[in-house]
Amino acid sequence: MKGLDSVEIENVITQMAQDARSGPAPHPESGVIEVGGKVSDAGFEAFGPAGDSAMAAADGGSAVLLDAGSFIVAAIRVGSAAFSCRTMSACPEPETHLLYLSAADLESAYSIIFSKTVGGEPPDTPRGLEEAVGRIRALLEWKTVESALGGELPPGSVLAFDGALWAGIKGIGPMLSRVVDKASERGIILCGISKRCMLTQGSKPLIPLIQMAGEAALPDRAWLYPVQVSGYGEKLFGRVHVAKLHPRSRYVFRTDLSLPKGTSPGEALGKLAYYANDPAYAGYPYPLARVHNDVAFSRSEVGDLRNMLRSEALRKGMDPKEWQITFQDFHDVLDTGR
Repeated sequence: MKGLDSVEIENVITQMAQDARSGPAPHPESGVIEVGGKVSDAGFEAFGPAGDSAMAAADGGSAVLLDAGSFIVAAIRVGSAAFSCRTMSACPEPETHLLYLSAADLESAYSIIFSKTVGGEPPDTPRGLEEAVGRIRALLEWKTVESALGGELPPGSVLAFDGALWAGIKGIGPMLSRVVDKASERGIILCGISKRCMLTQGSKPLIPLIQMAGEAALPDRAWLYPVQVSGYGEKLFGRVHVAKLHPRSRYVFRTDLSLPKGTSPGEALGKLAYYANDPAYAGYPYPLARVHNDVAFSRSEVGDLRNMLRSEALRKGMDPKEWQITFQDFHDVLDTGR
């Protein structure tokens, strides 16, 4: 590609391929978790899909609609769905929220939303407007998980969500404690599934190491591998595993489990595997895929929302030229011919 330096390419590839040296443990706030020890074949456990299980899923999506530099307008949507015997039994209308976030009022706006979801005052403030959107989406996702636990899920059900049982936002620990305790009281399996994972070993991504070892040790099987994580107990609210949920899947996932008394990881993941055989999403639970598709914003939706906001702003007296100047982005011009 034009402009690339061959020496830089060689350096990058060499760094990717070579064994990285172990460095100091990452700071707990980063979300990167350094795992000690070596991957052992003895740690892998095969399991099969359980039948006739109930499952609920929750997820959220967000999009920045307008960016004026000093303020943004964003949309956040959260939703859930419940399934029984692979058939959807309930799917409430997703909640969609429009947010106006400005640099001047970010602290107070975030404080209001934190109070409504977690409770109390937040210990810090997001460092920027887009970080605030991500945090607020996460808070609303956790609120959706908490609300789903108040529904009619029978004991033994799985409640899955996108992400980890990890208090990655300062001050969110009490909310996660509430969610975990409520799930345990009701006999519900709580499972976080991470499509991207920040587990490392010797500063290298851990998931590929486990996947390669697992596919060699248990070919054509679904399997789980427990990951021993230490030093992060105050932020982790479940046991961490890496799991392959379908024998023919090309993907494995970090799965964080909080289990009712008497339920083994293999039993819990077998219930997930029961829903992970859809041809379009083999190896990923269909209920989570369904909710993701319900809450994600398509390009056309983002365009429709922008047009709606513009129409309403002009109807209320905003000058069309002011709108254009406020939200114009020269990147759009530069990217036209790409």
